[in-house]
Amino acid sequence: MASSDSQKASTLVANLKELSAKTHAAADDSEIWAALNQTLSQQFGYQLLTVLKYSSETGATRLHSTNVKLHPLGHRDPVTSESDKGAAPPTPPSRPAWIKKVLVDGETWRGSTREDLKLVFEDWELLWHAGLGSVLNIPVRIHGRTIGSLNVLDKEHAYDDADLAIGILIAQLVAPTIQSAGEKKTAA
Repeated sequence: MASSDSQKASTLVANLKELSAKTHAAADDSEIWAALNQTLSQQFGYQLLTVLKYSSETGATRLHSTNVKLHPLGHRDPVTSESDKGAAPPTPPSRPAWIKKVLVDGETWRGSTREDLKLVFEDWELLWHAGLGSVLNIPVRIHGRTIGSLNVLDKEHAYDDADLAIGILIAQLVAPTIQSAGEKKTAA
């Protein structure tokens, strides 16, 4: 058992070094997302990974998705705690508490079951249909302000024993990439 834990720790450190090297070198976003995919896959495993950039003014923009058919890139509806009238689906009952916890307070949210997903996500039926039943929403923060989130999803109870502190460490390594997303890069 100790050998297995030691190997997992060594692999994590190697993946963190690779990810930090990519962000340090200002690699292309696709290279950074590939290193992030590898790191999160090794640490937590997932069937779906998305990366969101968040602003209280503009809502959430999906920067990266491992399944663009299920969760396409680009702008999402603004993040609100109450549903707008019209064609929008009703706000799930625990959505306001999720927004406060993840986007305002900057705390990781762990949903262990399909029912947990139904309580906070408008697209819960799509998630269920894709075989997803658990999630880690890991906030990405700069100076105490949430600028995005890493979202890993898998089968039910996949993250019950996940080390949330490692998730925050990984998220912080990609904070500059998320913060600068959408800005034009200039040659040095």
